[in-house]
Order: sequence, then structure tokens, then C-alpha cells
Amino acid sequence: MKVLKYILSTFILLLFSCENNEVSFELPAPAIVVQGETSDLVVQQPGNTIFQQYSLQAAGGLQTLEVFLDGQLFEMISFDDEVSATYFFEYLIPLGTPNGTRSEFRFVLTDLSGQQANEVIQLLVDFTFIESQEIINGTEVTRIKGRLNEDYTLESAKKYLIDSIFSVENNSILTVEAGTEIYFKTFDTDQQTSRLVITQGSKIMAEGTANSPIVFTSDKLLKNETPTINDWGGVVLYGNAPSNAGSVVLDAGFRYGGNEPNDDSGVLRYIRSEYAGKANDNDAHAFKFFGVGSGTQIDHLQVFRNRNIAFRLKGGRVDLKYMSAIGHGGYGLWADEGWQGKGQFWVFQTDLEANTTPTPFWNQARSVEMRNDGDNFLLEPRTTFTISNVTSIGNGSNVGNGTRRGVRIRRGAIGTLQNALFTEFPDDGARVEDLDIAELGVNMIFDNIRSYNNNDNYDQEAETVFFNDPGDLFNVTEDPVPGISLTSFVGSTPSAFDPSSLGSFFTSAPYIGAIESAANDWTTEGDSWFKNLDGSFR
Repeated sequence: MKVLKYILSTFILLLFSCENNEVSFELPAPAIVVQGETSDLVVQQPGNTIFQQYSLQAAGGLQTLEVFLDGQLFEMISFDDEVSATYFFEYLIPLGTPNGTRSEFRFVLTDLSGQQANEVIQLLVDFTFIESQEIINGTEVTRIKGRLNEDYTLESAKKYLIDSIFSVENNSILTVEAGTEIYFKTFDTDQQTSRLVITQGSKIMAEGTANSPIVFTSDKLLKNETPTINDWGGVVLYGNAPSNAGSVVLDAGFRYGGNEPNDDSGVLRYIRSEYAGKANDNDAHAFKFFGVGSGTQIDHLQVFRNRNIAFRLKGGRVDLKYMSAIGHGGYGLWADEGWQGKGQFWVFQTDLEANTTPTPFWNQARSVEMRNDGDNFLLEPRTTFTISNVTSIGNGSNVGNGTRRGVRIRRGAIGTLQNALFTEFPDDGARVEDLDIAELGVNMIFDNIRSYNNNDNYDQEAETVFFNDPGDLFNVTEDPVPGISLTSFVGSTPSAFDPSSLGSFFTSAPYIGAIESAANDWTTEGDSWFKNLDGSFR
């Protein structure tokens, strides 16, 4: 009884204390959060635009955002009961602005209670492109870096070194002659990298040939050092084609997306990329095609020995033909954000073992990954693919060997996958999931497939609907394909399906696999563009 009295007394005392000692709750101050990469100082030339994207947040409600240019009001936005908003800042530097001019943009966000947050951009008007000559280990090299705001040509008679980020901007055209060798500077720290960026509206015209390919590679080769699979950051194209992530999307400080499905970012043809994919940068891939339109021509690309993803697609409408990733980590090709495109003759082969440091299982991914959107499988525009003639080879079916799956179609992605084979993976060779049953066999065609010698050949709907098809509608089996092994991607088996029926993009190839035979092998064209796993030329 004494215990009960004590509890009641304590409760009454606490209740009395709460009624007479109310604590006022103060909402946190608003915040201006920078989206993507930024710098305390932005350098750009007259006649060009600087931009940045901000996330505005205020638990107490947004009231106004004021933007001041050198102390004078430049722009003001009023809000109506929002607690968050996205703000795109753009400023066109007037022509005739003298080099050396400095300006300050100050962003002041005020919430409904009068609390404020501040953010600042410093602008320096100056030359942004640097070109210099130097000798590296006895070889004359042209070093280039910065922002290019005019047309420029990389000549085959010269060797080039891209230092840090080299971006082609202001609707400029970068022409790369056949046979040109472009080296990318390596850094001792994981925080720095070199990459080539083609921004929205600009183009790259890089047309190599089978006998004179264009090569993107590590500068360690210039220095007689041994290159590694994570030496530099890759080649990036940003376009104006649609993405379901938004009409304007920011990546690493550059924009992509829009309403131009036929957007043209140029030509990439007969190109070999070597040793790309920075170690601790999840966004450093050999090739990134973000919002790239169908007017862009991409074919005969080889990614050799890259650490991260070989081909990364977000949105866009670009088509890809004669593509390969040899010795890739991460994914061979990953498409999402509503990519709608076609593909034919894709080869993926890796011998990389599973890695647990610094990031666990970074290369236990997929050779081919198709996604739409993780939060809304039906988000439009929807990832929709038409692909034929794929050969995908893992590094052995023992669990833990590395790249886990041959293909995974998920999160609402739909399309046609025909004449493909997947083998030697330590998980499942082929997996289809996250689709309504009514779409399988209608919007999702998975036919004339061979998945064999994997730890698990088929999984999810790839198994239950297509492999175990009671109506025998689909030619999906576990039959081996002659000639294919851990070390050979040359070989095929006849198919009743001819992809030329899919449209003019597709070449007649009524066989399962990317390479029909040694007599019909597109990787042996020329003598210096395609490398085997051991580094020898085919």
C-alpha cells in the first residue's frame, strides 16, 4: 500500500510541475542545402551561364528566398505554406564583362517565424580552359583541363593528358580524330579524379575506326607505371532527353534531362576505355549516358578493366550497338530513370574475384541491370528496352566468386530481351521480378534465352513464367551454347527469332549470343581496338 501511495504522489507532483512549467518548443532554423558538387569559387567566361540547385527546408514554413548580387536584390521568391522546395539558380554572365571581375551571390532564406539561413556563391570571370605542353617520360604531351567554351579538336598526331575535370560547355563541339590517344591524370588520393564531361547542348564527335581506334586510358602508361582498374573517372555525356527523375536533374554539378527525345550529343565509335572507375567514387564509371537522346550515335565501344560500372544509363533514348565490357567490376550495364532504347551485340565478361574492401561486395552486382524506379514501378517515362544478341559470362559459379548475376530486370522495367545467354555466375544467371503477371509475355518478352552453368540458372518470374512455361511458348532453356566458356565469348546456337523484325536498327542475327562464330566475329575487326582479358589484341 505504501508503494501505491508513493506512485500516486509522484504522478500528481509531475502533473502539477508540467502544468506550471511549460517548456516552449522552438522549431529548427531553415536550411539551404546544395544539391550536387559545389565550390566556394565558380570560374566562368563572359557569355556563359552558371547554375546551381538548392533544396530549401523550413520546419516552420518557408516565407521568402532573396538572392542578392553584390548586395543588390537580384531575385525574390515568396512561398505559400510550403516546408520544402527546390530552387534552380541560373545566371548568364553578360558579354563584355572584363576578366578578373568578381561577384558575390548571397541567398537568404527566411521562414515564417523570421529565422534565416544564408548561402554564398563567389564568381570570378576569367579564362576557364588551360592548354599547355610538357614532356612526360620523354613523350611530348598536351595537357588540357577546365571548361571549354568553344569548338576544339584533339589531333591524332598528338598525345593528350586530361587533368582533373575537363568539361565541354556552351554548345561547343569536341572533335576527336581517329587514332587519338587520350590519357587521364591519376591522383594519389581517392578524393581527386580526372574525367571528360560533355554537357547539355554540347557534342563529342569521336569517330575512330577498327584500325585506328580512339583510346581513353591511364597516364600511368606514359610514366611506365602499371595501370590499375580505378585510375580515372570516365567519360560522361549529359543530354536533354527525358528522365523520370525530373525535367531537370543535377549530377556532379551538371544538368541532364528535358523534353528532347531526339537530342544529339554526337558520335562515339570504335573507342576503347581502359582502367576507369575511381575506387571510392560510386559515380565514377567508364561511360555515363544521362538523358542522352536518340540522335546520338554510339557503337563499337569496349570497356577494358574498369573497377565500377562499365555503362551507366539514366533516362534518355540513346541506342547502343556492339558494346563490350571485358574485366568489369560492378555492373556491366545498368539502366534506369526511364531509359527507352535499343541494344544489340553486347558482350560482358569478367574474371574479377569478389572484393570486400573498401566497400563490401562492390563487384557482386549484375552484368545487365534494368530498373525503372524503386518508389514507383510504373513511373513515366518507364524504362523500356529492346535488346537482342547478348553474351554474358561471369567468373565461375562458385558462390563468392564475384559478379553475382547475368541479368536482373526489376522495379517496373519492361521490354524485349531476345537471343541472349548467361553463364558462369555464382548466383542466378537470369532474374525477372516486380512485374504484374499480365505484363509477362506481353510487355515483358523474355525469349530465346540460354542460362546454364550458374549456381541458379533462373529465378523469380524468369523461372516460374518463362523457364517453366507450361504452354511451351518461350524458348528458354538450360542448354549450353557451344564455344562459350570462362575464357571464350565466341559462339552461338541457332534461334528461330531474327531481331531484324524489331526494326531498322537491328542487324539480322537469328542466333543466341552476341558473336555467331569465329568466322563472324565483330570483335576481331582491325587489329588494335579490342582487347582480350589478358590484354592481348584480338
